[in-house]
Amino acid sequence: MSSLLLLSAALVFAWLAYDAWRLAVPAAEVPYTLTAKDLGQDMRGVPLQEQEKSKAWNARYGIGDLSQTVWLWGILAVVCAAGSAVGFLA
Repeated sequence: MSSLLLLSAALVFAWLAYDAWRLAVPAAEVPYTLTAKDLGQDMRGVPLQEQEKSKAWNARYGIGDLSQTVWLWGILAVVCAAGSAVGFLA
């Protein structure tokens, strides 16, 4: 039973990894105004130089580069698949 659950979790995580990979955009190409809008910040009238400082701070200390979530889902898929394989073989 747990092997089937792990196998289904591996499939879900693999699909999420594929989806994250397909939707990934390099963080350098995303204007900070889009990120700020999602964070509830108003960037109207803020010079581009200040926006770049905010973008660099957010990349380091904030939410980070979300295009890297493919690694999270991929690792979870591999771990669940390995656990399922061990469960089926044991």
